[in-house]
Amino acid sequence: MSDLSRKLDRFSKHLVGEAAPQQKSSITKVYQPPERYERMAKHLGGQLIRTPTGAFCEVVRNYSLAYRHGNAAFDEFRALKRWPLSAYSADETPGDAPTSSMLFVDTETTGLGGTGAVAFLVGVGRVARNGFEVRQYVIPDYSDEAAMLETLDGSFTEDQIVVSYNGLAFDLPLLRDRMIVNRVSREIPVAYHIDLLHAVRRLFRRRLGDCSLTNIEREVFEFYRNDDIPGYLVPSVYFDWLSDESLTDMEGVLEHNRLDIVSLFFLGGLLASVFQSDGEALTEIDDIHSLARLYGRRRQFKRTAELFHRIDSDDNAPLSPDVLLYHAYNFKRHGDWDEAVRLWQQLDGQSGREEYWAHLELAKYFEHRRPDLQAALRHAEAAQEVSPYGESHQKRLRARLIRLRRKLNS
Repeated sequence: MSDLSRKLDRFSKHLVGEAAPQQKSSITKVYQPPERYERMAKHLGGQLIRTPTGAFCEVVRNYSLAYRHGNAAFDEFRALKRWPLSAYSADETPGDAPTSSMLFVDTETTGLGGTGAVAFLVGVGRVARNGFEVRQYVIPDYSDEAAMLETLDGSFTEDQIVVSYNGLAFDLPLLRDRMIVNRVSREIPVAYHIDLLHAVRRLFRRRLGDCSLTNIEREVFEFYRNDDIPGYLVPSVYFDWLSDESLTDMEGVLEHNRLDIVSLFFLGGLLASVFQSDGEALTEIDDIHSLARLYGRRRQFKRTAELFHRIDSDDNAPLSPDVLLYHAYNFKRHGDWDEAVRLWQQLDGQSGREEYWAHLELAKYFEHRRPDLQAALRHAEAAQEVSPYGESHQKRLRARLIRLRRKLNS
Protein backbone atom coordinates (compact mmCIF):
# COMPACT_ATOMS: atom_id res chain seq x y z
CA MET A 1 0.00 0.00 0.00
CA SER A 2 1.40 3.42 -0.92
CA ASP A 3 1.98 6.19 1.63
CA LEU A 4 -0.92 8.16 0.15
CA SER A 5 -3.27 5.18 0.47
CA ARG A 6 -2.28 4.60 4.10
CA LYS A 7 -2.89 8.27 4.96
CA LEU A 8 -6.31 8.26 3.31
CA ASP A 9 -7.25 5.06 5.10
CA ARG A 10 -6.16 6.48 8.47
CA PHE A 11 -8.15 9.72 8.11
CA SER A 12 -11.16 8.42 6.20
CA LYS A 13 -13.21 7.90 9.34
CA HIS A 14 -12.73 11.59 10.18
CA LEU A 15 -13.67 12.72 6.67
CA VAL A 16 -16.78 10.52 6.26
CA GLY A 17 -18.69 9.33 9.30
CA GLU A 18 -19.89 5.78 9.52
CA ALA A 19 -23.52 5.33 8.64
CA ALA A 20 -25.72 4.62 11.61
CA PRO A 21 -27.73 1.43 11.40
CA GLN A 22 -31.32 2.12 10.18
CA GLN A 23 -34.13 1.19 12.49
CA LYS A 24 -37.72 0.80 11.49
CA SER A 25 -39.98 3.11 13.42
CA SER A 26 -43.14 1.59 14.79
CA ILE A 27 -44.74 5.05 15.14
CA THR A 28 -46.55 6.59 12.13
CA LYS A 29 -46.49 10.36 12.21
CA VAL A 30 -49.96 11.91 12.05
CA TYR A 31 -50.36 15.46 10.78
CA GLN A 32 -51.49 17.67 13.63
CA PRO A 33 -52.85 20.98 12.29
CA PRO A 34 -52.82 24.10 14.44
CA GLU A 35 -55.75 24.62 16.77
CA ARG A 36 -56.96 27.58 14.75
CA TYR A 37 -57.80 25.21 11.87
CA GLU A 38 -60.43 23.48 13.98
CA ARG A 39 -61.76 26.85 15.03
CA MET A 40 -62.21 27.86 11.38
CA ALA A 41 -64.00 24.62 10.50
CA LYS A 42 -66.35 24.92 13.47
CA HIS A 43 -67.09 28.58 12.76
CA LEU A 44 -67.96 27.82 9.13
CA GLY A 45 -70.18 24.89 10.03
CA GLY A 46 -67.96 22.35 8.31
CA GLN A 47 -65.37 19.75 9.18
CA LEU A 48 -61.59 19.68 9.09
CA ILE A 49 -60.20 17.16 6.62
CA ARG A 50 -56.68 15.93 7.45
CA THR A 51 -54.40 14.43 4.83
CA PRO A 52 -50.69 13.50 4.87
CA THR A 53 -49.90 16.77 3.07
CA GLY A 54 -52.05 19.17 5.09
CA ALA A 55 -55.59 19.98 6.18
CA PHE A 56 -58.53 21.98 4.85
CA CYS A 57 -62.10 22.78 5.78
CA GLU A 58 -64.98 21.14 3.95
CA VAL A 59 -68.41 22.77 4.12
CA VAL A 60 -71.48 21.12 2.58
CA ARG A 61 -74.83 22.80 1.96
CA ASN A 62 -77.93 21.29 0.36
CA TYR A 63 -80.76 23.08 -1.40
CA SER A 64 -84.06 21.21 -1.38
CA LEU A 65 -86.42 20.56 -4.28
CA ALA A 66 -88.64 23.36 -2.93
CA TYR A 67 -85.88 25.99 -3.19
CA ARG A 68 -86.64 29.11 -5.23
CA HIS A 69 -84.03 31.40 -6.75
CA GLY A 70 -86.00 34.60 -7.12
CA ASN A 71 -88.77 33.89 -9.64
CA ALA A 72 -87.30 30.51 -10.63
CA ALA A 73 -88.18 27.19 -8.99
CA PHE A 74 -85.46 24.59 -8.60
CA ASP A 75 -87.76 21.65 -9.29
CA GLU A 76 -88.82 23.20 -12.60
CA PHE A 77 -85.25 23.48 -13.88
CA ARG A 78 -84.31 20.11 -12.44
CA ALA A 79 -86.92 18.58 -14.76
CA LEU A 80 -84.65 19.51 -17.69
CA LYS A 81 -82.58 16.35 -17.51
CA ARG A 82 -80.44 17.18 -20.54
CA TRP A 83 -79.19 20.54 -21.80
CA PRO A 84 -78.57 21.18 -25.53
CA LEU A 85 -74.95 22.16 -26.10
CA SER A 86 -76.03 24.61 -28.82
CA ALA A 87 -77.51 26.78 -26.05
CA TYR A 88 -73.99 27.67 -24.94
CA SER A 89 -72.11 28.14 -28.21
CA ALA A 90 -72.14 30.72 -30.98
CA ASP A 91 -72.42 28.04 -33.65
CA GLU A 92 -74.71 25.05 -33.91
CA THR A 93 -73.13 22.46 -31.60
CA PRO A 94 -74.77 19.04 -31.91
CA GLY A 95 -75.76 16.90 -28.97
CA ASP A 96 -76.84 17.48 -25.41
CA ALA A 97 -75.51 16.77 -21.94
CA PRO A 98 -77.10 15.22 -18.86
CA THR A 99 -77.23 17.45 -15.81
CA SER A 100 -76.28 14.44 -13.70
CA SER A 101 -72.77 14.64 -15.24
CA MET A 102 -72.30 18.35 -14.58
CA LEU A 103 -69.98 19.93 -12.03
CA PHE A 104 -70.67 23.61 -11.32
CA VAL A 105 -67.40 25.28 -10.33
CA ASP A 106 -66.48 28.67 -8.87
CA THR A 107 -63.38 29.89 -7.04
CA GLU A 108 -62.48 32.72 -4.68
CA THR A 109 -58.86 33.77 -4.92
CA THR A 110 -56.21 35.92 -3.28
CA GLY A 111 -55.93 38.04 -6.41
CA LEU A 112 -56.96 38.36 -10.04
CA GLY A 113 -53.83 37.13 -11.72
CA GLY A 114 -50.14 36.42 -11.66
CA THR A 115 -48.20 33.52 -10.25
CA GLY A 116 -49.07 34.50 -6.67
CA ALA A 117 -52.84 34.10 -7.09
CA VAL A 118 -54.15 31.17 -5.04
CA ALA A 119 -57.69 29.77 -4.90
CA PHE A 120 -58.20 29.70 -1.14
CA LEU A 121 -61.85 28.64 -1.63
CA VAL A 122 -63.16 26.29 -4.30
CA GLY A 123 -66.85 25.46 -4.54
CA VAL A 124 -68.37 22.65 -6.60
CA GLY A 125 -72.07 22.04 -7.08
CA ARG A 126 -73.97 18.95 -8.25
CA VAL A 127 -77.56 18.01 -8.92
CA ALA A 128 -78.42 15.56 -6.16
CA ARG A 129 -81.33 13.16 -5.77
CA ASN A 130 -83.07 15.39 -3.25
CA GLY A 131 -81.97 18.78 -4.53
CA PHE A 132 -78.70 20.57 -5.24
CA GLU A 133 -75.51 20.08 -3.24
CA VAL A 134 -72.70 22.62 -2.89
CA ARG A 135 -69.41 21.37 -1.46
CA GLN A 136 -66.78 23.98 -0.56
CA TYR A 137 -63.10 23.56 0.24
CA VAL A 138 -61.24 26.25 2.21
CA ILE A 139 -57.50 26.20 2.95
CA PRO A 140 -56.60 27.65 6.39
CA ASP A 141 -53.12 28.54 5.14
CA TYR A 142 -51.03 28.52 1.97
CA SER A 143 -49.17 25.40 3.08
CA ASP A 144 -52.41 23.40 2.87
CA GLU A 145 -53.09 24.17 -0.79
CA ALA A 146 -51.75 20.83 -2.06
CA ALA A 147 -53.96 18.87 0.33
CA MET A 148 -57.07 20.64 -0.91
CA LEU A 149 -56.08 20.34 -4.58
CA GLU A 150 -55.42 16.60 -4.25
CA THR A 151 -58.95 16.09 -2.95
CA LEU A 152 -60.43 18.44 -5.55
CA ASP A 153 -58.59 16.63 -8.33
CA GLY A 154 -60.66 13.55 -7.54
CA SER A 155 -63.84 15.51 -8.36
CA PHE A 156 -62.86 15.89 -12.02
CA THR A 157 -63.30 12.95 -14.37
CA GLU A 158 -63.04 12.50 -18.12
CA ASP A 159 -66.80 11.98 -18.49
CA GLN A 160 -67.74 15.06 -16.49
CA ILE A 161 -68.95 18.42 -17.81
CA VAL A 162 -67.72 21.54 -16.03
CA VAL A 163 -70.06 24.55 -15.88
CA SER A 164 -68.59 27.94 -14.94
CA TYR A 165 -68.89 31.70 -15.43
CA ASN A 166 -65.73 32.89 -17.18
CA GLY A 167 -64.09 29.66 -16.06
CA LEU A 168 -62.49 29.03 -19.43
CA ALA A 169 -60.40 32.17 -19.04
CA PHE A 170 -59.92 32.24 -15.27
CA ASP A 171 -61.05 29.50 -12.85
CA LEU A 172 -59.95 26.35 -14.66
CA PRO A 173 -56.58 27.71 -15.89
CA LEU A 174 -55.85 28.95 -12.36
CA LEU A 175 -56.68 25.57 -10.79
CA ARG A 176 -54.64 23.74 -13.41
CA ASP A 177 -51.63 26.00 -12.83
CA ARG A 178 -51.84 25.59 -9.06
CA MET A 179 -52.07 21.81 -9.48
CA ILE A 180 -48.93 21.89 -11.59
CA VAL A 181 -47.07 24.05 -9.07
CA ASN A 182 -48.08 21.69 -6.24
CA ARG A 183 -47.27 18.59 -8.34
CA VAL A 184 -50.81 17.31 -8.05
CA SER A 185 -51.70 17.00 -11.75
CA ARG A 186 -50.77 18.49 -15.08
CA GLU A 187 -54.28 18.57 -16.54
CA ILE A 188 -57.88 18.75 -15.36
CA PRO A 189 -59.71 15.90 -17.12
CA VAL A 190 -63.19 16.95 -18.28
CA ALA A 191 -65.38 15.87 -21.17
CA TYR A 192 -66.66 19.38 -21.97
CA HIS A 193 -66.62 22.88 -20.51
CA ILE A 194 -69.73 25.08 -20.60
CA ASP A 195 -68.76 28.70 -19.95
CA LEU A 196 -72.03 30.54 -19.40
CA LEU A 197 -70.54 34.04 -19.62
CA HIS A 198 -70.34 34.07 -23.41
CA ALA A 199 -73.81 32.58 -23.87
CA VAL A 200 -75.26 35.17 -21.47
CA ARG A 201 -73.61 38.03 -23.32
CA ARG A 202 -75.01 36.86 -26.64
CA LEU A 203 -78.53 36.75 -25.26
CA PHE A 204 -78.77 39.53 -22.66
CA ARG A 205 -76.04 42.12 -23.30
CA ARG A 206 -78.16 44.15 -25.73
CA ARG A 207 -80.80 44.77 -23.05
CA LEU A 208 -78.76 44.74 -19.84
CA GLY A 209 -75.27 45.86 -20.79
CA ASP A 210 -73.85 44.66 -17.47
CA CYS A 211 -73.57 40.87 -17.66
CA SER A 212 -72.01 40.30 -14.25
CA LEU A 213 -73.52 37.31 -12.51
CA THR A 214 -75.15 39.39 -9.75
CA ASN A 215 -76.77 41.72 -12.28
CA ILE A 216 -78.11 38.76 -14.27
CA GLU A 217 -79.56 37.41 -11.02
CA ARG A 218 -81.39 40.68 -10.39
CA GLU A 219 -82.61 41.40 -13.91
CA VAL A 220 -83.43 37.89 -15.11
CA PHE A 221 -84.38 35.98 -11.94
CA GLU A 222 -85.39 38.92 -9.71
CA PHE A 223 -83.05 37.46 -7.12
CA TYR A 224 -81.46 39.99 -4.76
CA ARG A 225 -78.59 39.15 -2.44
CA ASN A 226 -78.70 40.52 1.10
CA ASP A 227 -75.47 41.90 2.59
CA ASP A 228 -73.42 40.27 -0.15
CA ILE A 229 -69.66 40.78 -0.01
CA PRO A 230 -68.44 42.36 -3.28
CA GLY A 231 -65.96 40.24 -5.17
CA TYR A 232 -63.19 42.80 -4.91
CA LEU A 233 -63.31 42.60 -1.08
CA VAL A 234 -63.07 38.80 -0.90
CA PRO A 235 -59.23 38.61 -0.87
CA SER A 236 -59.03 41.06 2.04
CA VAL A 237 -61.31 38.83 4.14
CA TYR A 238 -58.92 35.92 3.68
CA PHE A 239 -55.91 38.10 4.48
CA ASP A 240 -57.65 39.20 7.70
CA TRP A 241 -57.80 35.54 8.67
CA LEU A 242 -54.15 34.94 7.85
CA SER A 243 -52.93 38.00 9.74
CA ASP A 244 -55.34 38.28 12.68
CA GLU A 245 -57.24 34.97 12.63
CA SER A 246 -60.39 37.00 12.09
CA LEU A 247 -63.40 35.08 10.79
CA THR A 248 -65.84 37.99 10.93
CA ASP A 249 -66.71 38.01 7.22
CA MET A 250 -65.58 34.54 6.17
CA GLU A 251 -69.11 33.11 6.33
CA GLY A 252 -70.16 35.88 3.96
CA VAL A 253 -67.46 34.85 1.50
CA LEU A 254 -68.70 31.26 1.52
CA GLU A 255 -72.28 32.42 1.02
CA HIS A 256 -71.15 34.61 -1.89
CA ASN A 257 -69.45 31.59 -3.46
CA ARG A 258 -72.45 29.31 -2.82
CA LEU A 259 -74.87 31.71 -4.47
CA ASP A 260 -72.58 32.01 -7.49
CA ILE A 261 -72.69 28.24 -7.90
CA VAL A 262 -76.46 27.98 -7.42
CA SER A 263 -76.92 30.75 -10.00
CA LEU A 264 -74.84 28.76 -12.48
CA PHE A 265 -77.37 25.94 -12.31
CA PHE A 266 -80.39 28.23 -12.77
CA LEU A 267 -78.75 30.22 -15.54
CA GLY A 268 -77.69 27.10 -17.41
CA GLY A 269 -81.20 25.72 -17.06
CA LEU A 270 -82.76 28.94 -18.33
CA LEU A 271 -80.56 28.98 -21.44
CA ALA A 272 -81.42 25.35 -22.07
CA SER A 273 -85.15 26.10 -21.88
CA VAL A 274 -84.75 29.10 -24.21
CA PHE A 275 -83.24 26.98 -26.96
CA GLN A 276 -85.46 23.97 -26.39
CA SER A 277 -88.52 26.22 -26.82
CA ASP A 278 -87.04 28.34 -29.66
CA GLY A 279 -87.29 31.44 -27.52
CA GLU A 280 -90.73 31.03 -25.96
CA ALA A 281 -89.12 31.47 -22.54
CA LEU A 282 -88.10 35.03 -23.50
CA THR A 283 -90.42 38.02 -23.09
CA GLU A 284 -88.23 41.07 -23.75
CA ILE A 285 -87.93 42.35 -27.34
CA ASP A 286 -84.17 42.89 -27.09
CA ASP A 287 -83.61 39.35 -25.84
CA ILE A 288 -85.77 37.86 -28.59
CA HIS A 289 -83.91 39.89 -31.20
CA SER A 290 -80.58 38.73 -29.77
CA LEU A 291 -81.71 35.12 -30.14
CA ALA A 292 -82.84 35.87 -33.70
CA ARG A 293 -79.37 37.23 -34.50
CA LEU A 294 -77.81 34.07 -33.13
CA TYR A 295 -80.07 31.93 -35.33
CA GLY A 296 -79.19 34.20 -38.24
CA ARG A 297 -75.50 33.57 -37.64
CA ARG A 298 -76.27 29.87 -37.83
CA ARG A 299 -78.13 30.43 -41.12
CA GLN A 300 -81.43 29.27 -39.63
CA PHE A 301 -83.64 31.66 -41.60
CA LYS A 302 -86.99 30.16 -40.62
CA ARG A 303 -86.31 30.54 -36.90
CA THR A 304 -84.95 34.05 -37.39
CA ALA A 305 -88.05 35.11 -39.35
CA GLU A 306 -90.42 33.55 -36.81
CA LEU A 307 -88.79 35.45 -33.96
CA PHE A 308 -88.99 38.69 -35.94
CA HIS A 309 -92.70 38.29 -36.61
CA ARG A 310 -93.15 37.68 -32.89
CA ILE A 311 -91.71 41.09 -32.01
CA ASP A 312 -93.10 42.93 -35.06
CA SER A 313 -96.66 43.32 -33.88
CA ASP A 314 -98.99 46.18 -33.05
CA ASP A 315 -98.93 45.15 -29.38
CA ASN A 316 -95.22 45.89 -29.09
CA ALA A 317 -93.42 49.20 -29.11
CA PRO A 318 -91.97 50.36 -32.45
CA LEU A 319 -88.79 48.46 -33.27
CA SER A 320 -85.50 50.29 -33.26
CA PRO A 321 -83.87 51.12 -36.61
CA ASP A 322 -80.99 48.62 -36.20
CA VAL A 323 -83.49 45.79 -35.58
CA LEU A 324 -85.48 46.71 -38.71
CA LEU A 325 -82.33 46.96 -40.82
CA TYR A 326 -80.95 43.63 -39.61
CA HIS A 327 -84.14 41.75 -40.42
CA ALA A 328 -84.53 43.52 -43.76
CA TYR A 329 -81.12 42.15 -44.75
CA ASN A 330 -82.10 38.74 -43.43
CA PHE A 331 -85.24 38.69 -45.62
CA LYS A 332 -83.21 39.91 -48.59
CA ARG A 333 -80.62 37.12 -48.20
CA HIS A 334 -83.37 34.53 -48.30
CA GLY A 335 -85.35 36.01 -51.17
CA ASP A 336 -88.31 37.49 -49.30
CA TRP A 337 -88.16 40.83 -51.09
CA ASP A 338 -91.62 42.02 -50.08
CA GLU A 339 -90.72 41.87 -46.38
CA ALA A 340 -87.29 43.40 -47.00
CA VAL A 341 -88.77 46.36 -48.91
CA ARG A 342 -91.44 46.87 -46.27
CA LEU A 343 -88.81 47.18 -43.54
CA TRP A 344 -86.53 49.45 -45.59
CA GLN A 345 -89.46 51.75 -46.25
CA GLN A 346 -90.19 51.94 -42.52
CA LEU A 347 -86.69 53.39 -42.10
CA ASP A 348 -87.48 56.32 -44.40
CA GLY A 349 -87.38 59.43 -42.25
CA GLN A 350 -85.29 57.83 -39.50
CA SER A 351 -82.00 59.59 -38.91
CA GLY A 352 -78.70 57.75 -38.85
CA ARG A 353 -76.84 55.07 -40.71
CA GLU A 354 -79.87 52.76 -40.89
CA GLU A 355 -81.79 55.26 -43.03
CA TYR A 356 -78.80 55.63 -45.35
CA TRP A 357 -78.52 51.88 -45.94
CA ALA A 358 -82.29 51.54 -46.38
CA HIS A 359 -82.34 54.21 -49.12
CA LEU A 360 -79.33 52.61 -50.80
CA GLU A 361 -80.93 49.18 -50.79
CA LEU A 362 -84.18 50.59 -52.15
CA ALA A 363 -82.25 52.35 -54.92
CA LYS A 364 -80.70 49.00 -55.89
CA TYR A 365 -84.05 47.24 -55.68
CA PHE A 366 -85.89 49.73 -57.94
CA GLU A 367 -83.02 49.82 -60.41
CA HIS A 368 -82.44 46.09 -60.82
CA ARG A 369 -85.29 43.95 -59.42
CA ARG A 370 -88.40 46.02 -60.01
CA PRO A 371 -87.49 48.58 -62.63
CA ASP A 372 -88.65 51.99 -61.51
CA LEU A 373 -85.84 54.38 -62.32
CA GLN A 374 -87.61 57.42 -60.88
CA ALA A 375 -87.96 55.65 -57.52
CA ALA A 376 -84.37 54.40 -57.72
CA LEU A 377 -83.12 57.96 -58.37
CA ARG A 378 -85.22 59.37 -55.53
CA HIS A 379 -83.78 56.88 -53.02
CA ALA A 380 -80.22 57.36 -54.28
CA GLU A 381 -80.57 61.13 -53.80
CA ALA A 382 -82.02 60.57 -50.34
CA ALA A 383 -79.09 58.30 -49.47
CA GLN A 384 -76.67 61.00 -50.57
CA GLU A 385 -78.45 63.55 -48.43
CA VAL A 386 -78.44 61.51 -45.19
CA SER A 387 -75.13 59.70 -45.65
CA PRO A 388 -73.06 59.74 -42.42
CA TYR A 389 -70.03 58.36 -44.25
CA GLY A 390 -67.04 59.91 -45.94
CA GLU A 391 -65.78 60.47 -49.46
CA SER A 392 -65.58 56.83 -50.56
CA HIS A 393 -69.33 56.36 -50.05
CA GLN A 394 -70.08 59.71 -51.65
CA LYS A 395 -68.01 58.75 -54.71
CA ARG A 396 -69.98 55.54 -55.23
CA LEU A 397 -73.27 57.40 -54.75
CA ARG A 398 -72.29 60.02 -57.37
CA ALA A 399 -71.51 57.25 -59.84
CA ARG A 400 -74.91 55.66 -59.15
CA LEU A 401 -76.70 58.99 -59.63
CA ILE A 402 -74.91 59.66 -62.93
CA ARG A 403 -75.86 56.18 -64.18
CA LEU A 404 -79.52 56.55 -63.16
CA ARG A 405 -79.88 59.99 -64.75
CA ARG A 406 -78.28 58.75 -67.94
CA LYS A 407 -80.74 55.85 -68.08
CA LEU A 408 -83.68 58.18 -67.50
CA ASN A 409 -82.55 60.52 -70.29
CA SER A 410 -81.81 57.79 -72.80
